[in-house]
Amino acid sequence: MSAVAVPAQQARKPEPPLLLLTEPNPPVNFTDPLTGQIIGLAADKVRLIMQETGLAHEIRIMPWPEAQAMVDNTPNACIFLMNLTDERRPNYQWVVPLMEGGWALFAPLGFQRRINGPADLSGLRIAVQGGAAVEKHLIELTRDVPNVTLVAQEGAAEIGSIFNGKADLYAGGAWAAPYQARQVDMPVRMVMRLTRSIGAMACNKKVPAPTIARMQKALDAIIADGRAGAVERRYSTPGSWGGWGQDRRPPS
Repeated sequence: MSAVAVPAQQARKPEPPLLLLTEPNPPVNFTDPLTGQIIGLAADKVRLIMQETGLAHEIRIMPWPEAQAMVDNTPNACIFLMNLTDERRPNYQWVVPLMEGGWALFAPLGFQRRINGPADLSGLRIAVQGGAAVEKHLIELTRDVPNVTLVAQEGAAEIGSIFNGKADLYAGGAWAAPYQARQVDMPVRMVMRLTRSIGAMACNKKVPAPTIARMQKALDAIIADGRAGAVERRYSTPGSWGGWGQDRRPPS
């Protein structure tokens, strides 16, 4: 009997803990300077998913190129937040939707001009991170719009430009820009969505399918019962989505 039992026990060897990888990208994912814990809009939802499933896991934060290389070469690894695209879809197993994102244009609260489309950007100065993909998108978007000036700057955190007379609008991440404004106590509102994206957890194709199914079921549950929405409110829903920056001061 014992000779039969040993192989059976080996066959029931538990799966290794999931390795969950992310990058520093506040407010989506970042390290809390007070606690050292990885927190953020996506990280908090992932933690809820793991609590719901009871799956053993480890969350690590690292530069994006390292994280993507690791998930591509590690059978028990997943990465978040990765935008779900047609090109990427066949390369991973997906737990989706973790959040909606994209790029947008933001203005100070006192900005009165209505922006319904690219034509309404004529005559405006738009601060944008130089060399970033959003700058390339704006160049293409405003190619036929007269008198649009792109004020390219070194870092994405230069949202203060729309308050000091150097620019009229700021182009940045739909979540990141209001977060940056909040850090410098400069409320903004979203005046135009530039792009939309769906962020997800992308897993190596060797992660067992039942594990993916358990995580998807857990994500569906936290969306349905409101826990996912509570996380989003914690990190200040972007301007025109009804969160901080439109009609109230940032929480203390």
